[in-house]
Amino acid sequence: MMKKFFYTIASVSILASAALAQEPAKDNEFDKKFRFGIRATPQPSWIKSDNKNSSGAGAVFGFGFGLIAEFKFSNIVHFSTGIGGDFEGGYINYRNDNEFTVNAVVNSEGEYVEAKDGLKLSEYALKNGNTQYQVKDRKYKTTFVTIPVLLKMMTQEYSGLKYFAVFGGEIGIRAGIKANDTYVSGLKTTVTGTTTSTQEVSSGDLSLENINLGKDASFAPFRVGMNLGMGTEYRLGGSTSIVCSVNYFQSFTNLMRKDSKFLVKGADTKYDPIEDKYDFSPLNQGLFMRAVRINIGIMF
Repeated sequence: MMKKFFYTIASVSILASAALAQEPAKDNEFDKKFRFGIRATPQPSWIKSDNKNSSGAGAVFGFGFGLIAEFKFSNIVHFSTGIGGDFEGGYINYRNDNEFTVNAVVNSEGEYVEAKDGLKLSEYALKNGNTQYQVKDRKYKTTFVTIPVLLKMMTQEYSGLKYFAVFGGEIGIRAGIKANDTYVSGLKTTVTGTTTSTQEVSSGDLSLENINLGKDASFAPFRVGMNLGMGTEYRLGGSTSIVCSVNYFQSFTNLMRKDSKFLVKGADTKYDPIEDKYDFSPLNQGLFMRAVRINIGIMF
């Protein structure tokens, strides 16, 4: 991720140096009807939970990049859009006490087992190679293709500088979602012939990385959010300029399914030994992305 950041910044610097060598153009070329550019975006991001059984537990330093397209409506108002990729994330801590736990089962391939009502004990908790976990916390790692839809309010140019504010929305298309999980405890099942045994997982192995959460993410792979910020634009030569801004992004759509297919509320999940079947109580999930985006770009 950091390599992508440095490569993009280097590219922007090279383009800026080339632009400085251009012959100055007429002043009004700074305000062409259509402009095109690129951006690099380091961004701390975090996740807000709307459920008392989970809570945000810290930010992840992410990164984004993309193309910018800008249309002039007037000397003051511009329309800005484009397309890019944004890599975000955040930490979530799950409630664990005497009254509440978050439980899950992972198979021998490191994948979560779907908690379907009616499963037998031998198909879920005590299936050969499966491990029962009590979940402690999770680091989410997301990739979205993003399309901003922004109004840009510009000042006049002062000594090569313009100042602006932007506000509007953003549409995101989910391209990937993974997690690194840590656990309070684990119990692994081994079946040999007709003998079933369980063994506690050692403290050094109470974590899993890069778990694919695609099947537990929101059913529609889209998100809608708010994007607003302030920045400045400095003319390098002709119509070419460097743009810097700080934007706040807030998603209005849930990152995950409202009811998890894999995480269950331990105390509320029931197993009937006579019928040999589970009645699961899925964990409620309401997770919403937040980010502060530091945009560095060049416009032509």
